[in-house]
Amino acid sequence: MWSRLPRDPLVHFLVFGALIFGAYFGLGKLDEHAAATDYRIVIDQAQLDHLKALWKLQWKRDLAASDVSAIIDRYLRQEVFYREALKMNLDQDDEIIKRRLAQKMEAAANDLSTLMKPPTEARLRDFFHSREEFFMLPQAYAFRQVLFTVDEQEAGEVTLAALRQGGSIPPERKNKLSLPERYPLTPVNDLDNAFGGDFVASLEALPVGYWSGPIRSGYGWHLVLIEDKQTPKLPKFEDVRDYVAREYEYQSELDAQEQVYQNLLAKYEIVITADNSPADSKTELASKR
Repeated sequence: MWSRLPRDPLVHFLVFGALIFGAYFGLGKLDEHAAATDYRIVIDQAQLDHLKALWKLQWKRDLAASDVSAIIDRYLRQEVFYREALKMNLDQDDEIIKRRLAQKMEAAANDLSTLMKPPTEARLRDFFHSREEFFMLPQAYAFRQVLFTVDEQEAGEVTLAALRQGGSIPPERKNKLSLPERYPLTPVNDLDNAFGGDFVASLEALPVGYWSGPIRSGYGWHLVLIEDKQTPKLPKFEDVRDYVAREYEYQSELDAQEQVYQNLLAKYEIVITADNSPADSKTELASKR
């Protein structure tokens, strides 16, 4: 009898049924565990300490008991809505979420840049000398000025003659329209913003130590005494080291982001089928494969 059992269709049915039932039961248990995990939120000590630290950073004071309860409630509210939104696929095709996740990837690349190229003294000096044009101090002028409106040309000529004879600036002309009478050494880009390009261009032709003018600006006409001129020059590295370090960090982050992006992009096949897309973009992306 036992020898016939393996060939008995009823036995086969019972065995396969038991296997199917067992597999279903086991998978059911796994699903139950996964579901239980999905619906389990754990706030351990590290998580709570992190939430409390963020709260203190924002509000600049120690937490009361009610504050701790409030941040726990806020965290649970956010976590519950977050998990339910994921289950409903609300994160799909959301531009804000895409942008935020991309920013986090860029931040990870920024951290990588610090590990790859820490800002050593030698690297900072090399960076400084490889970009000397960027760190060049611009043309600058130190000068005194007297302002006249467009209908005060005659008064301007009288004042210019008096100043050239060693006279003083008339009191009523000082700080006219709230413009300072004396400007310390000021870069041309700042002067351009203050007076306009024509005024700055005219300064180049004026002699040092001699009242000249009038020259035109957006305010009117100016008599100008150039006290000092600074031609573009490269500063000493020691004087601008902190600025160089900031620029080095910024550029290193950009380089690391680009390197990570290109490495990741190489894993993807890019197909552009949209109409009116630039042909050079298609060619450039295709060449990366």
